[in-house]
Amino acid sequence: EDPSLDVMSDPGQCVTCAAGTWCSVGSAAATPCAAGTINPEPRQAECASCAAGTYQHEQGETACFGCTAGNYCPAGSSAELPCPGGRYSSAGGLAQDTQCSSCPAGSACSTGSTSASACSPGTYQSSGGQSTCDECGGGSFKAASGAGTCSACTAGNYCRAGSSAELSCPAGRFSAEEGLSDDSQCADCPAGSFC
Repeated sequence: EDPSLDVMSDPGQCVTCAAGTWCSVGSAAATPCAAGTINPEPRQAECASCAAGTYQHEQGETACFGCTAGNYCPAGSSAELPCPGGRYSSAGGLAQDTQCSSCPAGSACSTGSTSASACSPGTYQSSGGQSTCDECGGGSFKAASGAGTCSACTAGNYCRAGSSAELSCPAGRFSAEEGLSDDSQCADCPAGSFC
């Protein structure tokens, strides 16, 4: 005889659905709450979605976790979603990507950033909301971190792409022009002069 076909004759024969599960009327067994949902109480007919700003990655659970810095969690999340490139969050509990802050000019934010990273010397970022910094072009440099622009190389110097400092024209060579990108652009000193 198949015991699954037995008919219960008394409500006392019913088994209570545990916390972390749900049971519809007439269920033969409890069903674990899906990832992204929870059930903190026993004897429930449905599971509740994790609130916005929280998530639950396992099934059959009774509580959701708070979304951590650098991430956001819409309602019903089964995983944290990283702030997109060009945005960051130092706070947890965000519900949507638009709550992640835009990276300011002079910095960059990779996917999932918890803070803006200042552009390193030799690089810059003139726009906000960017995921990378750009290299200073040949003929320009930037000595400081967090630059929004690069400076032109001054006369008597040259700057290769990505320079964090000006380099002097080699001995015996000079330049009255700004923005040189290579020492080969420095001119030879005229005969009878000293450079």
